[in-house]
Amino acid sequence: MKEGALPESLVRRAGRAIVRLGAERLRESYFTTFWLPRGAEPAHSVEEAVLQLWRLARVRCAGVEWWIGRAYTTDLPIAFHFDHDVKEGSRHPLLSSVFFFNSVRGGHLAVTDQRRGSAEATLLETVKPRRNRYAIFGGDLFHGVLDARGRTPRRPLPGPRGRMRITLVINYWNRRPTDVPTWSESGRYRALK
Repeated sequence: MKEGALPESLVRRAGRAIVRLGAERLRESYFTTFWLPRGAEPAHSVEEAVLQLWRLARVRCAGVEWWIGRAYTTDLPIAFHFDHDVKEGSRHPLLSSVFFFNSVRGGHLAVTDQRRGSAEATLLETVKPRRNRYAIFGGDLFHGVLDARGRTPRRPLPGPRGRMRITLVINYWNRRPTDVPTWSESGRYRALK
């Protein structure tokens, strides 16, 4: 885990770009992924952040799959899971990672020691969302996000939504995941530019 992972000026610029997205694909944010190949130039400040975090991860790979995770911790759209190529289910990234843009109540990243096909997890480590914190973990590990009460999400929690959890998720791959477009190919999130 790295505190103060990015220069504060870049955190602010990328954060402002994400705010410009408004509600675009909000419910689908965890499923709106983009490819950035090794050697590519960044198209906007979020990809600048991706490239700087890639340098911090110190991993040589073909490229990265990235997405902006936006959700209220009272209503999380994803369950615990293994990161994998959706079309080639047995293929996992080399590393997975989460960069936090803000602090929120709950919303901890929870990573287990369980790998696909292995026995149940024997270890669970959590990372509290804190602005400019970057967590990196094995790309084949079972993981998820805890809700506002610090529990495995099962359904939306009653009461006010609270603050939105905003993250930049980056998976490092030996080869491009199937059907993942670059940002410019996708036609999505034009407000990032």
